[in-house]
Amino acid sequence: MNYTKKDLLYLPLGGSGEIGMNCNLYHFEDKWIMIDLGVTFSDSDSNNYELIMPNIDFIVERVDKLSALILTHAHEDHIGAVPYLIKKLKNVPIYATSFTASVLKRKFLSAGMTDYKINLMEYGKEIYINDFILEIFCMTHSIPESNAIMIKTKQGNIFHSGDWKLDPSPLIGKPLDKRKFNGLINGGVDVMVCDSTNIFEVNSSGSEAQVRENLQKIFSEKKSGKIIITCFASNVARVETILEVSKNSNKCCLLLGRSLQKILESAKENNLLLGFNNILTEKEAEMISEDDLVVICTGSQGETRAALSRLVEGRHKYFKLDKNDTVIFSSREIPGNEKKINQIKSIVSRNGCALLDDSNAKVHVSGHPSRGELKQMYDLVLPDLLIPIHGEYRHLNEHIKFSKKCGIKNQLLVENGDLVRLSKDSTREIVTKVHCGRNVLKGNKIIPIDHKFLKELDFISENGEVFVNLIMSVEDKLLTDPIIYSKSILLEEGSKNELSQIISNSIRNLCEKSIDDEVLRNEIRIQIRGYLKDKIGLKPLTCVEIVRI
Repeated sequence: MNYTKKDLLYLPLGGSGEIGMNCNLYHFEDKWIMIDLGVTFSDSDSNNYELIMPNIDFIVERVDKLSALILTHAHEDHIGAVPYLIKKLKNVPIYATSFTASVLKRKFLSAGMTDYKINLMEYGKEIYINDFILEIFCMTHSIPESNAIMIKTKQGNIFHSGDWKLDPSPLIGKPLDKRKFNGLINGGVDVMVCDSTNIFEVNSSGSEAQVRENLQKIFSEKKSGKIIITCFASNVARVETILEVSKNSNKCCLLLGRSLQKILESAKENNLLLGFNNILTEKEAEMISEDDLVVICTGSQGETRAALSRLVEGRHKYFKLDKNDTVIFSSREIPGNEKKINQIKSIVSRNGCALLDDSNAKVHVSGHPSRGELKQMYDLVLPDLLIPIHGEYRHLNEHIKFSKKCGIKNQLLVENGDLVRLSKDSTREIVTKVHCGRNVLKGNKIIPIDHKFLKELDFISENGEVFVNLIMSVEDKLLTDPIIYSKSILLEEGSKNELSQIISNSIRNLCEKSIDDEVLRNEIRIQIRGYLKDKIGLKPLTCVEIVRI
């Protein structure tokens, strides 16, 4: 490796060059710390993997030098991979604030894990981890306790922003305290590692207070039919807004979706979402007039198994879509999910329901900074060097260009796998590229996305597969007709019989040449694929098994 143990290093393994799956490593004095360990989800163009997570082989190979995992907040793209990968990290100490710890605790329990410990971080208190000094402070975001981290070392100070926005009127949490903020960074910031998600947005991200005002108007004017509203389960401020405006409009709320229920539990543990007596169970909701009902759903990204999809498509056992209903998408579209979301919106429109989203009503505000907010943050932090994170290449590149216009002296575009030296007494640069990539959850197994097994699954989904069993004597005689199994391709019975005859004839001819079984298998496989290419236009995965009796 092109670094020494004294170097201050930065290495993203996820979230730089893509949206989601955030995972960042920092190194100093031969020790590493990890900030966040998240997942991303399959988009409309990829296979239907349950979860996609970063390949962390680099740090697994050095796990004895990993001192801590620090979590900035409880969104899936920042903590979702922790239950699956923490064992590989030898149960490294985890640090999180109270709300994030509550959410993670439920993830561990769902995964059947009880042998874990989460160290709680407190605002205003420094954490000493080997030669790193860390201090956190709360940023406004769409989930409670989203934290920026100040990393202090003898070779430089790094401000790692996490996810954030500037909201002058947050409804959960407090706005950024600029005086306290200045106190945290008065030692100088050498490097700012900063969120790029909304770099193309010129207008302010807006305040949650605006959403509450607009939803209050919509709910108050809705006299007939139920309101179905979907948002990210983790957006506790939005859930609180919906509960509040429902209460003010004399409506009751039903929360549909396990993730919403879990977030509600975590919120209550942290003295949030308390005092609402208008939350119903499914059976209670059945008994009241739909004119007085608000259904809060998971599934804002079009997920087929989520509550919104089941309800809209008529797969929910208690509720169905009615033409008097209003359906509200109180969320943003994650790139790649547009097709699935539009399919649900089409069903809603076909049923004659009113459909509201951020294209025709102010029912959502982003949790990430627009250009104006980034400029304000630059002016507060005054970094010498900017490294953009949380975005595709186009986001990172645009963030670089924008920061130059704002007067930041130095920038570095870094993508997943780029190992960057940040030491004060050397050139700050990318020194090498390390192995990274993506792993996927398939059942309960975690495997690389480029694994041969997954490539074969891709091939089978496009071309199908055929199994042929040949029962032969030790004297090379075929004892039965070839057994052909071809459930994944359209092969008529007549074609099967024809293929069986071709295989039988080939075996007689080939066995006269005294070839071994491996050669025989390959020759028969070639014959089968050639026949099927002519017959159905495909060359399926072909397996030939020879059983000698």
